[in-house]
Amino acid sequence: MTGIAGLPINGARAVPTFQSIGLYWTPPSNPGSDGCSVIFRKTGDASFRQGVNMWYDPANAECRGSLVQLDPGTTYEVQIGLPGQAPSASVSATTWSEQFPVAQTITLPAGTLSQPLAITQGGTPNGYVVYQADAAGTTIDVQNAYRNNVTVSAPYVIVRGLTLKGAQADAIDLKSGAHDVVIEGNDISGWGRFRASGSWDYGVDYDAAVRCEAVSTLERAIIQRNRIHDPRYGANSWDSQHPAGPQGISFNYCGGNHVMRYNEITSADYKHFYNDGIGGSDNYTTTGFPNYDTDIYGNVIQGVMDDGIEAEGGNRNVRIWGNYLDQTGTGIASTVASVGPLYIFRNVYNRSRMRYLSALDADDRGPFFKSGTDTSVGNGRRYVFHNTSLQPTQSGASYGLGAGGGLQGTGSNPLTNTVSRNNIYNVWKSGWPSIDQRSGFGNDVDYDLYNGGITAGTGAESNGVKVTAPSFASGSGVGMSGLYQLVPGSAGYGTGVRLPNFNDDASAPDMGAHQAGKPAMTFGVNGSR
Repeated sequence: MTGIAGLPINGARAVPTFQSIGLYWTPPSNPGSDGCSVIFRKTGDASFRQGVNMWYDPANAECRGSLVQLDPGTTYEVQIGLPGQAPSASVSATTWSEQFPVAQTITLPAGTLSQPLAITQGGTPNGYVVYQADAAGTTIDVQNAYRNNVTVSAPYVIVRGLTLKGAQADAIDLKSGAHDVVIEGNDISGWGRFRASGSWDYGVDYDAAVRCEAVSTLERAIIQRNRIHDPRYGANSWDSQHPAGPQGISFNYCGGNHVMRYNEITSADYKHFYNDGIGGSDNYTTTGFPNYDTDIYGNVIQGVMDDGIEAEGGNRNVRIWGNYLDQTGTGIASTVASVGPLYIFRNVYNRSRMRYLSALDADDRGPFFKSGTDTSVGNGRRYVFHNTSLQPTQSGASYGLGAGGGLQGTGSNPLTNTVSRNNIYNVWKSGWPSIDQRSGFGNDVDYDLYNGGITAGTGAESNGVKVTAPSFASGSGVGMSGLYQLVPGSAGYGTGVRLPNFNDDASAPDMGAHQAGKPAMTFGVNGSR
């Protein structure tokens, strides 16, 4: 990282991923509620673009924020300053390249192997060691005889193209010594241990297709374009108690600066559904999952009893966007975001279900965003921009099958310090809350399209639009179609508010995840920017 000619670094710091840059700066004085201004450009561009102001955290007198939707392998120049003043700090940072240098490729034998792969030889920043499937295909099926299919305890490793089956507990286990690891293009199924018998067979909590447990030195884990499906056992539903069982990806106390993108985490049968799709365990802390400087995007997550994505804990410069969530208890959980800021944008939520032993209309339904705070841990900023909740219907059900709530706290954890803009909060019953907040908790919710109630909050949604239901264009608003555009002229069309770096490519921003005139959104292993 370097400063920009003519402007010193002055303490500014930048942490990149493929498409984002987390920014940190301690200003010379308190900038107030406006935070710190930020402008940026690609090196060589003539003009700067504006970013959303960095949030000022009074807990440590630091401004923090993120630049998003950047190009990989590109150097950006950033200038930061106090509001209304010329920039006084600068930093230059290069986003990660999507092309990894390779020092050695180890091709595993074709066919089916019954022994696990223990990776202890890694590479360097100048060259990864690749462990890949044979062109004819390589399956590692340990048939419940070994705890794992693959263990990784070395840095600069790529695990690519394997079919992994039958692990006792976790299919891929990232252990001490692992960092800068890429897990890509694998097919993973049939893992996990038996926990108990109930309405169906329940699996052990946190057994995962990809797992890391207590490796604080793990950074830059990239998990991309994997098909993760059908664990051996399932999680219990909310019919009995809080779900517990297998997960798609589980990171507990495992560093940060990770990327989890374009994966498909699915299950065909609710008796083999997950606890959380992607998540961790240390929720009420200043670390948690995914902790810091991490991106989660472009994933398909289907078949989850609790949280589709559980991003709970510190959430310091964490970005979650462009995911498709279906048949989950809640959509994206961030109770708590103790450090922040957390950015959640352009996600799509289809069906919500919590009690599979109840009739559809008797189910509780979960919220799109479970977003509570415990100020005894911390009170980080949360930004929720341009998301869409759907309400598919089914014969025999009087109400929609989608989210029961939009943006809300949970239990004794209220929604606090949250900015909401340009979302479609379409909930299953008009009497249920699209936004559930409390007065005096520092939220700023406006310019959203919603059909439910808004609890408390003076001045909330003064520019929002309440409708019976959003009007989607022909072919839009259906499942994983990738099409979620509004009908021209309908409520929310072209009436969103400008958000620098998030929608400044639209002449008239729409509310919701999908801007008119844009290509279809893509998710999962075939997803793209």
